[in-house]
Amino acid sequence: MAEKAAQHGARILTERSVLSFEKIGDKISRVKTTQGDFEAEQILLAAGAWSTPIAKELDVELLMQPAKGYSITLKNPSALPSRYLFLGKSKVAVTPMGAHLRYAGTLELAGYDLSINQRRLSALRKAGETYLHKIDGEAEPEIWAGLRSVSPDGLPYIGRSARVRNLVIATGHAMLGVGMGPFTGQLAADVLQGENPSFDLIPFNPERFVR
Repeated sequence: MAEKAAQHGARILTERSVLSFEKIGDKISRVKTTQGDFEAEQILLAAGAWSTPIAKELDVELLMQPAKGYSITLKNPSALPSRYLFLGKSKVAVTPMGAHLRYAGTLELAGYDLSINQRRLSALRKAGETYLHKIDGEAEPEIWAGLRSVSPDGLPYIGRSARVRNLVIATGHAMLGVGMGPFTGQLAADVLQGENPSFDLIPFNPERFVR
């Protein structure tokens, strides 16, 4: 995707973190990063669970909290389902990934803490063994935990900020971020270019909870 973006003229700046912003009136005039500053006509904020503290730097309130999910990836498992499965009762997703198998699920509200809760991992393993019997991998499984961005009503935030006129926000997709990413990208592009989006964005107003 990065290569395709570059082919269309995008310049991708990596290995840098945003430190702060400069504003003139209701417009971002400069973005300060660990690798120097830059200016842009418009800014798209799409930083997942970290969008809230970044928006706060701009005096924009995003009511959202991080929700931690876990996954266990088995390398070259002894058995491999032929298709994706969702274990409804346990709310665990089972995904074949080439020669590997991934169990993913749970939702833990622990702020920005990325430490591993062994009880959550045990629940994932138990769900897999209950539905698919015991499946072993050739090596130690890969353990992962990551944060999802969750809004109070479960809907994402997509649209232009009313407080910062050159800021567009796209975040808050909870557990559907990867699947909704391409569609959200198109909607954000429409907003950035001043075009009418193909979908009504009123329900996704980024400041719908701000009085």
